[in-house]
Amino acid sequence: MLPALLRLRTAGALSALLLAALTAGGLVPAPAHAAAAANLTQYADPFVGTDDSSAPNPVPGGAGGSTYPGAVVPFGGVQFSPDTPTGSPSGYRYSDTSIEDVSLTHFDGAGCPNNEDLPLLPVTGALGTSPGSNWTSYASSYTKANETAAPGYYKNRLDKYATDVELTATTRTGMGRLTYPSSTTAGLLINTSRSATGNRSGSVRISGSEVTGSVTAGGFCGSAKTYQIYFDIRFDRAPTGFGTWSGGTVSSGSASTSGTNTGAYVTFDTTSARTVQFKVGISYVSVAGAQANLTAENNGWDFAAVRTAADTAWNGVLNRVQVTGGSAADLKKFYTALYHVFQSPNIESDVNGDYRGFDNAVHNSSRPVYQNYSGWDIYRSWAALIALVAPTEAADIAKSMVLDGQQGGLLPKWSQATNEDFVMTGDPGPIVISSMYAFGVRDFDTAGALSLMEKASNGGTAQGSPIRGNQSAYTSLHYISGAPSDSLEYSASDFAVAQFAKALGNTASYTTHMTRAQWWRNTFGTDSGYIQPRNSDGSWSWPLDPASQSNFTEGNAAQYTWMVPYDFADLINDMGGRPTAVQRLDHHFTQVNAGQTQPYYYIGNEPEHGVPWAYNFAGDPAGASDAVRKVMTESYTTGAGGLPGNDDLGATSAWYVWAALGMYPATPGADTLAVHGPAFPSVLIQRPGGAITVNASGSGTYVQALRVNGTATSHNYLRYPDLAAGGTVDFTMGATPSTSWGTGASDVPPSFQDGATPVPAAPALGANLAQGRPVTASASCATAESGDKAVDNSLKNNSKWCSKTANATLQVDLGASRTVSSFVVKHAGLGGENTAWNTGAFQLQTSTDGSAWSTAATVTGSRASRTYTTVSPRQARYARLLVTQPANTTGNGTDAARIYELEVYGS
Repeated sequence: MLPALLRLRTAGALSALLLAALTAGGLVPAPAHAAAAANLTQYADPFVGTDDSSAPNPVPGGAGGSTYPGAVVPFGGVQFSPDTPTGSPSGYRYSDTSIEDVSLTHFDGAGCPNNEDLPLLPVTGALGTSPGSNWTSYASSYTKANETAAPGYYKNRLDKYATDVELTATTRTGMGRLTYPSSTTAGLLINTSRSATGNRSGSVRISGSEVTGSVTAGGFCGSAKTYQIYFDIRFDRAPTGFGTWSGGTVSSGSASTSGTNTGAYVTFDTTSARTVQFKVGISYVSVAGAQANLTAENNGWDFAAVRTAADTAWNGVLNRVQVTGGSAADLKKFYTALYHVFQSPNIESDVNGDYRGFDNAVHNSSRPVYQNYSGWDIYRSWAALIALVAPTEAADIAKSMVLDGQQGGLLPKWSQATNEDFVMTGDPGPIVISSMYAFGVRDFDTAGALSLMEKASNGGTAQGSPIRGNQSAYTSLHYISGAPSDSLEYSASDFAVAQFAKALGNTASYTTHMTRAQWWRNTFGTDSGYIQPRNSDGSWSWPLDPASQSNFTEGNAAQYTWMVPYDFADLINDMGGRPTAVQRLDHHFTQVNAGQTQPYYYIGNEPEHGVPWAYNFAGDPAGASDAVRKVMTESYTTGAGGLPGNDDLGATSAWYVWAALGMYPATPGADTLAVHGPAFPSVLIQRPGGAITVNASGSGTYVQALRVNGTATSHNYLRYPDLAAGGTVDFTMGATPSTSWGTGASDVPPSFQDGATPVPAAPALGANLAQGRPVTASASCATAESGDKAVDNSLKNNSKWCSKTANATLQVDLGASRTVSSFVVKHAGLGGENTAWNTGAFQLQTSTDGSAWSTAATVTGSRASRTYTTVSPRQARYARLLVTQPANTTGNGTDAARIYELEVYGS
């Protein structure tokens, strides 16, 4: 059944255009009693993310969102947008003031140069140097005040040519409206060779008011793979002149050419009618397919109607999530993020169902076929979100991924069109599919999907190459030597395969993959307290600099340590328990967009997207609220640099949408939603199976109470089945953290520990008797590194005692005689410093009077970042740490004792 709007069969092209645009957006029938549609496209700003953020040392190409401002409809296969000289790293940069062309294809936020296929450029005047040898000499400056963008629409004025350019789009076509000055030489350059990744062979043929041909595209992230895009351009009037170029030669009157550095031009007489309209359809199958796409989706010349249809399509998908309240800036951030979420992947099948598969053969599908997946990025936030708010499209996406695997060998990893380019690490395809399934997507070949998942984990190949290139080493050693982040990615994929297999009733596959998922433990160094490089003989690389990106993919040990969201319970126990985990998280969120070489949180890249909700697993949901809101405030803005890093086909924007909704899919591949409270007082998620309402009463940022479908719960998480048929989530918020809600041992999200013996529970030590007590300490390295910093219950802001005094001592007055039974010392590594600086040897001493001391324990040969030492219970008013060997190795900076916390426990 079609939406009501489509049943209004108005005459002429407008009805067809609306039908094409709306069905392209994948709109499904509105739920019963759906809320009235609001004007939400007014809040979506395509310029957000088009320039750099402030992240220090970002990943390559990752300083900016790398989004594009041009015209696209939801999941559209055409992204009609301007290209500027220093696009970040491809396409458009807001701070540039020159436009080189407008082209038909762009990725939303990829980190490598990409696309920009079929560049077009309006010009005036006779051609000079051939565009084939000096394309950029035709670029035009522009004035910022003349530039406008909105969902489905872009407008600018090329100052060099005094020409206004307007762009809009349908799913498979772009449309331009050009307003030239009065001229007999108003032209359009059509480059069939140039793209962001180099010049390649193309072909073009001019026939009256129609231009057809093909371009060779591809080359993403250095790949040698290419593919063909076929095009059909039509003008609303016949050109008065035309020609082609090849290399440095321009041939006036030539109607066709082919080869590298080739293209064509057409000219118009605009002395009496200054506006020229054109439209272009593309296909990955044939010129005939491009022509049919154009005829079906835009058979008239009503630019305004096409623009309106694009806006309507966008408004339809944005209205799937209606938020109430919040400032104008909050609404702009939210709906711009949701706008980016719906830009990728892209429908690449033709209107008749034909599409080119990963086997390079032409197939046909009755359902839309999607392509372009940044798997490593989208599996963490995007996959579950699209399943929740767009389940019909998600099913088509899952179906498309399975088709890709059946035709190309494996589920796609990081693919462009019909090419698997093997960008990034791990095996993300199974996690995307499993996450979608966990959030209710069912209408695809699930058995085929599981078969492809198992094929990958058994060394299968995609287009001739394995996605899991280190699988044999992984299954032999149970970790990947020297590549802990890669090993974690394999384990994360195995977890997702296990959950998917379990859901399908395949117990054997579940057992196999769940066992492998638990191999994450083989990458956790118990001495360092971090995920750590390990050698093939089982030894650990030592020392470890938690901030170094050596041996890690776009990150460091401090960042990757939190990448086991399906078993946070064991990770937290490995760390020594919840209080230590919370301290470490507090330290980690000192910065929230820290880049690759600082031991802090880095929202600008995907591996850490789920880390704020580690607080939930540690029984501190208020910490999650603080961390999430800090990121939302500091790292997402409404300006051109408003995304903290590459959007990576909607991944970074999906994080923000979840954050604003007050919940997050904390365990990729499973149905867990850790909660922290929404940013808006009311949210309505309109879904075919039933609407979800999220309400927040009270003021403040901390959850005080939670009701799910009317029933109170102290859990700081939800499961998707709670909301699968619709439901209501009611938060009561307050200004101070709750000491009762979400903090109990049974209140935390589930960890999945099948396949391994759980780590023994960390002992509950009770109150730290030394916290905040008076200290007497040997001379400090610097004023800010005094002894009191070692009893302040904080690892943040370099909060440590440092002393270069030989046999340095740190003495704590417990205030009264107490029973002392254990000590915890937190050394340099837990503060993000080199583990070489962890204390090598020390004594723990007690005294009743501060004069006579007895040695409770002597520790030697240590290199641990955290030491827990039990002693025979004794009465003491004073406790003292005597450092006899400041560091566990020798060399630069190892002459100083560095103690982040001295904790004393007993009663």
